[in-house]
Amino acid sequence: MTVISSAGNQALNTLVTTTKSLTAVSSAASQQQASTAQSAAVIIGQTDTTSPVYTITKPVLVWERSSSDLMSSKLASNFSNAGNASRFAGLGAALLERFTTDGSSYSQSVIKQTSASQATAAANVAAQSQLHTKADNQISLSIKTASGARVDITLGSGDDGLGVQVNVSKGTLSDADRKALAGLAEGFQKAIDGLTAQPPKLDLSGLTKFDSSVLSSVDLHATLGTTHTQTLDFHADANTRSVKSTGIAGTVDISVDMSKRALLGTENQQKQALNSYLKQINSAGNRGNADDSLMTMFKEAFTALNSNYGDTATTYKSRGSEPVYFSLTKTDKNMMTGLADFTASVTQTPVSSTNPMRPDETDTFSYQVSQASTITGTSTQDRNITQKQQSHLVASYHESLTPGLKLNLTSDRNSQNYLYYQIDDTAESTTSVQYHKGALVSASVDQSATNSTHIQKYVKGALESDITTPEIMSKTTDLLGKLQSAWENNAPRMLFRDYLDHQTLPDLSGMVLMESDPAVLKNH
Repeated sequence: MTVISSAGNQALNTLVTTTKSLTAVSSAASQQQASTAQSAAVIIGQTDTTSPVYTITKPVLVWERSSSDLMSSKLASNFSNAGNASRFAGLGAALLERFTTDGSSYSQSVIKQTSASQATAAANVAAQSQLHTKADNQISLSIKTASGARVDITLGSGDDGLGVQVNVSKGTLSDADRKALAGLAEGFQKAIDGLTAQPPKLDLSGLTKFDSSVLSSVDLHATLGTTHTQTLDFHADANTRSVKSTGIAGTVDISVDMSKRALLGTENQQKQALNSYLKQINSAGNRGNADDSLMTMFKEAFTALNSNYGDTATTYKSRGSEPVYFSLTKTDKNMMTGLADFTASVTQTPVSSTNPMRPDETDTFSYQVSQASTITGTSTQDRNITQKQQSHLVASYHESLTPGLKLNLTSDRNSQNYLYYQIDDTAESTTSVQYHKGALVSASVDQSATNSTHIQKYVKGALESDITTPEIMSKTTDLLGKLQSAWENNAPRMLFRDYLDHQTLPDLSGMVLMESDPAVLKNH
């Protein structure tokens, strides 16, 4: 343990606790001052506890280890600032960049002591441990290498302390491991900067860009704040990605299954599908009057987890005691979204205080969207592919009768002039593809969209109208028929199977994308 006085440090103010009067300075007090000189705590007073005294204590910085390295300098600089954004600025990147020159463990912390009662070795060790394990603001990154080694990085911050720790266990790091770890520096820091921003952001894309042949998994956990706590749990490996974040605004929960890589499409195909989903997420947020910052976090996380998939595949191994290997073609992928399967939801914290006269009228927002694919059959020659996309929006909110006028509902009936919306929308798109004896025998997509809008109008507290407006649309598209038409127009002298295998096919992936607006689906 190293103790460095904070005298002269403008960021730390001298703490003076004054009791009634100062009488005398005893020799015992002088000896006490000398014995505590190492911690630079100054205590002046009498040994006679019955006499009122002055107690003067200068705050000091207590370091866990020698503070002469660059990381300690960064900690000292950040510690003089307030707020998580400034405290954690650059620390995550610096800890990972350290692996370019050093593959060992590391631990450092700085604690501000403001009273002599804190100046004991046991108290310092306890405070240091708290910073590394259960700080008020804690961010941890755990990485497993393909060779079996594990790296745990923690950043902790409290009112009177800031600490970082790197723990390398279960093996040593190779040059390739260290290079891959350092390569995550920018992504880790962007994730930290996003989490500590106001409002928070979920910038996680940099943590999905790693070589799974070198690093087998990446996990990020965060707990920030004690009053309105923001939490994050993120995981990524070769087969799964997930994120769950909860805060004052609500909860974002997304999981991506990347095990069916044979269904992943081209980069353009994936971009088209991602943009389509983001458009519908925007539409759901607008229609349900969702919190903008919460929806931004949801879109950020959804984009991050559905980007940078890496290599695709053409063969899929089914699950079971006797797995079947299916080979998928460009024709199959051409009729899919191109994205990995996923489940995603965003739920806003309900508000029941908007209308004190009718507390049962709660402001809510909940949106779920998913994609699930199955590949079944006895062989590649006889295979069936099904891909189902679904979404569900449930929301309720209050709105002023006068556009642009801020709603202020009270117990006074004269204020009770408003509209109360209740939204319930569902959408679905199911693509089915069938092969028999190696020939494509059927391919189609069934799509539907149902919107329900329930509006209650109140004037001076009295219900003036109560209207529910449903909109329903469904359609079926024959994908096989479209392929056959293109074949007849472009290469009628070829066998249909040869055309599918060797010619450029019309892009059908846009036709299978789910559409949640009945009016748009009708004209699609």
